[in-house]
Amino acid sequence: MYERIFDLQTFARFSDQCAQVTEVVVTDNSSVAVWAVQPEQKVEAHLHPSGQDTWVMLKGTLTYYLGDGQRQTLSVGQCAVADRSQIHGAVNEGTEDAVFVSIYSAPQIGYVKALP
Repeated sequence: MYERIFDLQTFARFSDQCAQVTEVVVTDNSSVAVWAVQPEQKVEAHLHPSGQDTWVMLKGTLTYYLGDGQRQTLSVGQCAVADRSQIHGAVNEGTEDAVFVSIYSAPQIGYVKALP
């Protein structure tokens, strides 16, 4: 039996070079990861051809890419859902660190770079 309850804040690992992702758990049906994004860092725009990616903000604020040049602020307590093949990504345009949890609808959903 695998662990079922996690303190997500403890998985945030920051780097001065780029945004960092840390895997929390992978099951047969989904995977969960924590992203740590310092000011001016990006999670490059991308899409997943084989599944949904749901982000839940735990700390800070990000400018979230919706595709077609559209952006929206994503703040603590908010959730963003990118369905299969929907462009998403983000940049930290603020002055504070940002942390979010990413929940994939399948363990392997693929990754394709895209324009924001």
